[in-house]
Amino acid sequence: MNKSKILNIIMAIIILVLLLAGRDSVTPAARIKSLFKKTTHVNTSEKVYTKRSLGEKNLVFPEPAMVIGSYDKDGVPNIMTAAWFGVANSKPLKVSVSLRPATYSYHCIMANMAFTVNVPDASLISYVTFAGKYSGKDMNKFEETGLTPVKSEYVNAPYIKEFPIVLECKVTEYHDLGSHRQFIGQVIDAKIDDRLLNEDGEVDMDLFNPIIYGQGKYYSGLDLIQNINEIVPKVKN
Repeated sequence: MNKSKILNIIMAIIILVLLLAGRDSVTPAARIKSLFKKTTHVNTSEKVYTKRSLGEKNLVFPEPAMVIGSYDKDGVPNIMTAAWFGVANSKPLKVSVSLRPATYSYHCIMANMAFTVNVPDASLISYVTFAGKYSGKDMNKFEETGLTPVKSEYVNAPYIKEFPIVLECKVTEYHDLGSHRQFIGQVIDAKIDDRLLNEDGEVDMDLFNPIIYGQGKYYSGLDLIQNINEIVPKVKN
């Protein structure tokens, strides 16, 4: 048997195998569609989708609840809770936080061009509430709460020892947007409690219970995540 016939036979076998495999396989699009059939219960009533205009109103939910650390001009550590926060860039990693000029933290960050982002879990919700309710102009919130300020390794700002996740950020730029000034902070270092890491060095979300914020109230993020995972099956690759 010559080489050309052998190659033709091999090609025919390969095509046959692919056809048989394709007969039983599920395409990614079909798999995604099956998710909606199993988990989505759509109410077809037109009343459900009737929109009401509320004008200029923030309806973005959920909002983060991050505690921003900074030093004032005299080196006194200060914290405040900020919801106007987000990831701004990936390479280099940058975050943004928007503050009103009336806040004490605004002037602290301007004085040092640095801040920390202290990420709380649900066990710290009372501290998050306190840091957002009172101003550093009137008190030292570290002394009032008993939280421990720690000087950052890489930037001139304090972080909170008791908070499980910390980002050390230097301000690279800022933008005046209207009521708020948006500070862009490059993340110089990220710190996390060892107890929250799994064997792969990733955050174990079963151990970290984040806080989310909306309309003046705080919620436990883990409860919401667990509820979602119960009703939405994972898509296999």
